[in-house]
Amino acid sequence: MKRVLFFLALIVIAYQMMGCTPNTKEAPDPLVVGFSQSGTESSWRKKHTESIITALEKEDYQVLYRNGYMNQERQIQDIRTFIAYKVDIQTNDPELFVTHIGPSFKAEGNRAGLFVSNHFTNSKKQEIRILELAGSENSTPTKLRSEGFLESINRKPTLKKDGTIDHKPPMTIVHRIVGDFIRMKGKDQMKRYLETNDLSEIDVLYSHSDEMTHGALAAIKETSIKPGEDLIIVTIDGQEDMIENLRSGIVNCVVECKPDVGWYVANTVTRYFGNLQTGKTLPKDIFISETVFSQQNIANIPTRNY
Repeated sequence: MKRVLFFLALIVIAYQMMGCTPNTKEAPDPLVVGFSQSGTESSWRKKHTESIITALEKEDYQVLYRNGYMNQERQIQDIRTFIAYKVDIQTNDPELFVTHIGPSFKAEGNRAGLFVSNHFTNSKKQEIRILELAGSENSTPTKLRSEGFLESINRKPTLKKDGTIDHKPPMTIVHRIVGDFIRMKGKDQMKRYLETNDLSEIDVLYSHSDEMTHGALAAIKETSIKPGEDLIIVTIDGQEDMIENLRSGIVNCVVECKPDVGWYVANTVTRYFGNLQTGKTLPKDIFISETVFSQQNIANIPTRNY
């Protein structure tokens, strides 16, 4: 029996069992996709899982599902379980993956930073002080969302058509706390921060996920600070409960990170095995289109379903 391994940055693995006898007329066994999810820490993650499994099963693929429950070692073991099926890794890339399917995390950071820059254009403040609530340390989303945000807030003002330049006060991330994308960790980290820091000296809270933002907001309720007014809040994901906070004026900007990637995953798996016959290759990155939600487009935000 020969199996083919297909590895995505979303930790999706597919392999196909083929008959041992070349001339057999029996139909090959169905394509099997091994899906290793990182956790169940949010409604975003649950929707992400549902989207992928539903789309793959709709295409008649069998799905082997494992969940790492926010434990990297456990997820690595899950992937080893897939590999134990004696698969062949069909890629010459030393990183051992064919393509990444998902959002551009750096672009999400860019959008968050652009909102902050635009919000404080022509502000009379001498400096914009930012508190960053980051995700898991050393994870790719955390690194790229930080890089993208810094890139935008440090961008030089552009010349307007009338020849003038909008004033933008310097923007600095004065403190950075880590919440691991978890609501309770976000709350605990914010509470610890408040014990030794004056939140009234912070102008912006930039959070890498809605779950952490919920936790931070719970901690901020114990202060006299009014979120959305005294403290500009920018968060990433776009869960329905955070959109409600946007409508209520509790947060100012929600950068979308779509969990509905199932169609893209199923389509990519199909294309990959079709390409084996033609010799074509997949692009290294398949990015999902996303947007930004604020008071400017709040009336047009579709139902999130997560």
